Amino acid sequence: MMFAGVVAGNNPGVVWADDASNPSSALVWSSGLGCFTFMGNASNMAFHSSLAKLIEDEVIPFLQKKDTSYFEFSVDSEDWYPAIHQHIGNRKIDESYQYVYKSVISQNSHVPYDDKIGLFKVVEIDEAMLELDKREIKNANFLVNYIEQYWGTLSNYIGKGYGYAALSESNEVASIAVSSAKFQSTHTIGVETLESYQKQGLSSGLVTRLLQKFDEQRISAWWDCMESNIASQKTAEKAGLERSHRYKINWFHF
Repeated sequence: MMFAGVVAGNNPGVVWADDASNPSSALVWSSGLGCFTFMGNASNMAFHSSLAKLIEDEVIPFLQKKDTSYFEFSVDSEDWYPAIHQHIGNRKIDESYQYVYKSVISQNSHVPYDDKIGLFKVVEIDEAMLELDKREIKNANFLVNYIEQYWGTLSNYIGKGYGYAALSESNEVASIAVSSAKFQSTHTIGVETLESYQKQGLSSGLVTRLLQKFDEQRISAWWDCMESNIASQKTAEKAGLERSHRYKINWFHF
């Protein structure tokens, strides 16, 4: 979903395609995730034949400029793997798995939520909040940097995304749950809680509120997490999301 958001022009990234005006195969970089996926026609021989050159002449220098020494990728179809393994050379490819959790739009009436989670105040991350003087929020940069990582600009997020933050009694952003990408009527969810505020139910509480907002806006949720990240899986399940499937992440060092 994150890469689909890039291709649709909603989220920042780079697309290398076989044809600029009528693309059928592409390698897509997500600035938010910091990795790639292969998308589209996996049987495109013209794209396959240029794959090695693309990686050596374009992708590796692109990553080196970002001080990254590995190429991490996924695929939108298992049919990509034979060509990828054939054309990337004799490199050792490591792999792991990601779990995807999804929601469905509910027809139930909405339950009102308090604007507090314990001692923390819950606020919507909207235009009004983002325009607050930074002196009013101690660590406003934490929130701004997170949104800009996935949306490029605050104005892009304001026009397309939704989110909630938990503020401490000293007006510090302790936790956030936001739309991190958008494709059609589906939004991915990004969550981050500062280490000193973890294990207080903030993430699941904020995600529950975000899911209600999604429901009101007729938006489906997509939650992506590492297979090894048990805490993230529990947060998704506690918020009412259901595991849909898993997919493979691959990478090699250069």
